[in-house]
Amino acid sequence: MKLLLQPLPVRIFHWIMAATISYLVLTGLYLHDPWGILPYGVMRKTHTIAGIILVLNLLGQVYYYLATGKYTELLFTLHDFPNLRSFFRYALFITENHPNYGRYNPGQKAIFTSWGLVTLLAGIAALPYFFPAYASYLSRPFGGLGGIRIVFYSIAMFFWATIPLHVYLVFTEDPAKLQAMFSGYIKKEPKVK
Repeated sequence: MKLLLQPLPVRIFHWIMAATISYLVLTGLYLHDPWGILPYGVMRKTHTIAGIILVLNLLGQVYYYLATGKYTELLFTLHDFPNLRSFFRYALFITENHPNYGRYNPGQKAIFTSWGLVTLLAGIAALPYFFPAYASYLSRPFGGLGGIRIVFYSIAMFFWATIPLHVYLVFTEDPAKLQAMFSGYIKKEPKVK
């Protein structure tokens, strides 16, 4: 029996985010310290386009989850704090009991929520580059353009660190759910009475 786990919009949002973040991290590191023969201007433009796509993708996700009412499945809230202890015990293989948290466990929710917030921060930090006439005003909260570079570098390192954590949580939670991010469905055995 097939069970729809990841609807098409969720899968599209996921893969757009995966592609754009990967591209932004790699091109951002290249733009910081160009090392090859790739044209800098083209890299900068495609980096900017990928950033715009990422922010639009985030806005699409916000709209989708608000419109469907499924945002509680994805966002880390105060109600998830009591579940952290049992989650860490299971994720670190201290206990074999798999707690039922619903669609996503507290670790996944924490990562998803932080990714959304960090993407929003990156979008705000990029504003001085889109409005150069107001760059000094828009960059002031970050400590100037040099501070924005530090923010972007920190965001890149944050994604660099949390993506492997995300993959680890996918495999420790239920590897069969990974196929749902490609097809949308998981195979579920019917319950025998």
